[in-house]
Amino acid sequence: MSLTVVGLARFPVKSMLGEDHERLDLDARGVVGDRLWALRFADGKLGSGKNSRRFRRVADLMKYRAVYDADGAPVVTAPDGTTLRPGDPRVPELFGEGVELAREGEAGHQDAAGVSLVGTASLRAIGDLLGDADPLDARRLRKNIVVETDEPWIEESWVGGEITLGDGSGEPLRLRVDARVKRCVMVTQAQHGLPADERVLKTLAEARGMCAGVYAEVLTPAPLALGAKVAAR
Repeated sequence: MSLTVVGLARFPVKSMLGEDHERLDLDARGVVGDRLWALRFADGKLGSGKNSRRFRRVADLMKYRAVYDADGAPVVTAPDGTTLRPGDPRVPELFGEGVELAREGEAGHQDAAGVSLVGTASLRAIGDLLGDADPLDARRLRKNIVVETDEPWIEESWVGGEITLGDGSGEPLRLRVDARVKRCVMVTQAQHGLPADERVLKTLAEARGMCAGVYAEVLTPAPLALGAKVAAR
C-alpha cells in the first residue's frame, strides 16, 4: 500500500472542535491558523481539557466549534448555536472573569510541535485493543494529518527522521518527525458525534505508554492536499 494522506484537520481555537479540510497550508510554525487562538485567563493560563503549568481545565470546551471567517478571524459556535468572536463580552460571562479569546503571542499555544500525524492502521490497532469492531475515530486524537497505512505504528518508526508529503507537482512538504504523542484526558471526552469514553486513555496507558501518533516540525513549507503521497527518508 502506498502511504496516502486521507485526512486533514485544523483547530483554530485550542481545545475546541475545528473542521476538516481538503487542503491546508503549512509554514515554519506548522499548519497555518492551527491553535492560533485560545481562551486566555488573567493569569496567562490557556483554556484546555486538562490542568498543567500552562493550561487550565475548562469543562465542555469540545462542545464549542471554531472556524475562520472570510477575513481570517475566528468564529466560535457555542452549544446553543450562538456565535462568539474576539472581544465579545459574552466570552468572560461564559468562561469566567478576565477570560478572553486571545491570539498567540510570544508563547505558543501548541502543546509540543507544529504538526501532528497518525496512521489509519494505528487507529485500527487501538480499536482492536479496545475490543471494538471499528477503528478508533480519528477525531479523538485531534490530529492535523491522517495517513492511510497498513502497518500499525509505522509512523513511530519515523521518529528521528524526515518524511515528505506531496502529489509530485511541485516542491513537497518536508517534515522532521520528532516524538511520539503522549495522550491526555482529551481523548476520553465527549464531542459532537462521539460520546465520552474513559476506556481510551486507560487502554493507551496499559498498552502503548499513553502514546498514539507523532509530532513533527516543518522543514520545507508547502501546501498539503488530500491524496498526497507520503515517503519516509
